[in-house]
Amino acid sequence: MKFGFSNLLPPKSEITVKNISTSPGPSGSNPTINTLISNKMPLPEDQLLCPALTVTVNDNIFNGHIQPMIGNFVIPLGDILF
Repeated sequence: MKFGFSNLLPPKSEITVKNISTSPGPSGSNPTINTLISNKMPLPEDQLLCPALTVTVNDNIFNGHIQPMIGNFVIPLGDILF
């Protein structure tokens, strides 16, 4: 999974943020991602101006040599925080 934290900042922001990715765990019939991701970032105090966090999910085939995108979703931070 790739979390697009750079999308949360305004275009001319002086703050640099890297996108965060999780690493694949052990494979099997029911693989899970059990990772805590934490990041502090200044967000607007107005719900209408608060951006959404974009997350992309990729499969990990042939030890990571092929990583097709299998899904993506958006987390509306304004709806959650306010």
